[in-house]
Amino acid sequence: MGKTSSSQPTQQNVKTETSNLPEYARPYFDNIMGRAQAESYRPYTAYDNPRIADFNSNQSQTNNNIMGMQTPDQFGQASGFTTAAGLGTLGSAYYQPNQFNAQTVGQPNLNSYSMQGPQNVEAQQYGAPSMQGAQTSYGSGPLEQYRMDAPQQFGNTQAQQYMSPYAQNVMDVQKREAVFDAQKGQLAQDLGAARQGTYGGSRQLLAGMERERNLGQQLGDIQARGQQASYENAQQQFERDRSAGMQTGQQNLNAALQQQNLGVSTGLQAALANLDKSQQANVQNLASQLQTQGLNSEQAMRAALANQQTGYNVGNTNLQSALQTQQLGTQSGLQALLANQQTGLEAQRLGEQSRQFGSQNALSAYGQLGQYGQTLSNIGQTQQNADMQRLGMQQGVGSAKQGLEQRYLDTDYADFLRQRDYDKEQLGYFSNLMRGVPIGLSTTNTTYAPPPSTFSQVAGAGLGAAGLYNMYKGG
Repeated sequence: MGKTSSSQPTQQNVKTETSNLPEYARPYFDNIMGRAQAESYRPYTAYDNPRIADFNSNQSQTNNNIMGMQTPDQFGQASGFTTAAGLGTLGSAYYQPNQFNAQTVGQPNLNSYSMQGPQNVEAQQYGAPSMQGAQTSYGSGPLEQYRMDAPQQFGNTQAQQYMSPYAQNVMDVQKREAVFDAQKGQLAQDLGAARQGTYGGSRQLLAGMERERNLGQQLGDIQARGQQASYENAQQQFERDRSAGMQTGQQNLNAALQQQNLGVSTGLQAALANLDKSQQANVQNLASQLQTQGLNSEQAMRAALANQQTGYNVGNTNLQSALQTQQLGTQSGLQALLANQQTGLEAQRLGEQSRQFGSQNALSAYGQLGQYGQTLSNIGQTQQNADMQRLGMQQGVGSAKQGLEQRYLDTDYADFLRQRDYDKEQLGYFSNLMRGVPIGLSTTNTTYAPPPSTFSQVAGAGLGAAGLYNMYKGG
């Protein structure tokens, strides 16, 4: 016999919930469960067609064209022209003017003229003594040789002396304004690039490099033009000072020659005056001698005067003629030499002007060469911008074609998904319909007294399983 338990029975409450599924809905739920189980066993269906549209021929050609772009040929030519213009301009800045050489005016050769004594006049009835003709002691001494110094040459020392000390300040102001304008242009371009969303791109980099190159060239042009203008102003001021100095030297030379000519004329007049006084003394002596011989003083004086006056007039006339001839020849020769000197200086001045004109033409040609280089650079930039714009439009057309192709691929993939998941969609639709079927819920509270025996538990479990099976099968 078994041993019974003497423990007190315990009370236990168990809550069970059961669903009340209508009989007409049970086949549909079975269908859904079976189909859902079959769908869960279905293997994954891969999509074999491409999903991303590749580059089309237009895009590939455009990309190749962009990668094959090179620096325009105009940039190299413009750089060469600009370099040649800059070197030529710097070379012209060291322009060396010719030297002016004045022809030396030689000293005229003067002859020393003397007046011969007058012929003696003798009285027929008297043996009058002869009177010696008076002679001047005047002799033309050596004349001073005056000459005008050659004009000063214009070189680097004179250029530094005459150039304005404030020229560099003016050029620095122009450079500062150029840098400020370039910075404003860069700021405006950066703001425009930021608004367009291209800030930091290759186009902005190219534009920045071009702007920096243009700024450097502009600063170099400002420095070269400022130095050239300062050098030309210094040369013009030096030319004015040198011309004034040459005029002063010419005036001093003329004054010295006039003073020497005045001295010669004054000495000659003094000698002639002395000659006249000496001749008068000789006449008085001759008259005294005639009187001692018993001649009438008046007749002797008249004879002596007639004799001496005739000779004196003839000699004085010959002397004046010779002196006038010599003075005329001297003045003519001196004027000819001065004219030759002035002609030579004028010819050298015209030659220097011709060289300066050639230098100015060279500077103008270098300036035009620099402008031509700038024009070529602008043409190259314009060509490159046009190429970039054309390639951008072609790339836009290719992108539009690629987008359309992508839409086709996306549509094919969406159709594939709908076809693959059509059964699942239908199953879900069917399941949603079934969710609307009213299914009641019931709650059962069971109170257990003492715990059942092992046999009763097994029997109860068997009956419960059979009842559930019969309930599910009976439907």
